[in-house]
Amino acid sequence: MIPIVHFTQPESTRLLPDEVESTLPDDPLSKGRHVHFQALQQGYVSGVACAVTVDQSISAFPWVELSIIEAGTLQVEGDGYALTASAGEVLLVPRGATLRWKHDGELRRIFVAFTAAGSLGEMPARAVKIDPHAELQPCSPPSAEVLLTPEPIAHSHTQFDSGDCLRIGIWSCTPYARRQVQPGYSELMYFYEGGVSFDTPSGQRYEVKAGEAILIPAGATNAWRNAVAVKKLFCILG
Repeated sequence: MIPIVHFTQPESTRLLPDEVESTLPDDPLSKGRHVHFQALQQGYVSGVACAVTVDQSISAFPWVELSIIEAGTLQVEGDGYALTASAGEVLLVPRGATLRWKHDGELRRIFVAFTAAGSLGEMPARAVKIDPHAELQPCSPPSAEVLLTPEPIAHSHTQFDSGDCLRIGIWSCTPYARRQVQPGYSELMYFYEGGVSFDTPSGQRYEVKAGEAILIPAGATNAWRNAVAVKKLFCILG
């Protein structure tokens, strides 16, 4: 069975899959990286990283990498810009970016690194800080074929895309429930508001609340129910 990876809070409650050997070649951020899930066919790995006091220059970052900061403050500097990301914020480094990666003291983050199709396509030259307060536009709700409740109202805003394969942005939706489906894509979600219950065919339930992240790989059958409105980061590959 394909595992669902729930990054619970507090960190001490996490039951992550066993760590696997990293398949990231010439990893510029190898210090403190722990890979807990890899999808070799789709070309991505995910897990957690914890490093203390890093200051390094990186030339031509080798893939697209998304980081959800859990503790500490990350500073990223490039040609003509500087960004900071602290706990609860999300930063994306595009393939090919030249930058300085710096933090004083401990930095803890959840990451997903895309080494194949997710790193294709035209890339921005700068790192991207995801804005959870960006204006959202109406978008299509879940298909009526899977809904168990009346159709909800959904809004979204894509802030990064790569080769029609990878899309990252913000999505919000009113309460709804849907039946179990087997997704044809992988998605990392980080919830800013509300919470969702995910149920699997084996009877396992993942209760994901604001401040937590969950990775649902392609093929991991699940049902969705949110009793209150949610706002989340979406990071969809496929």
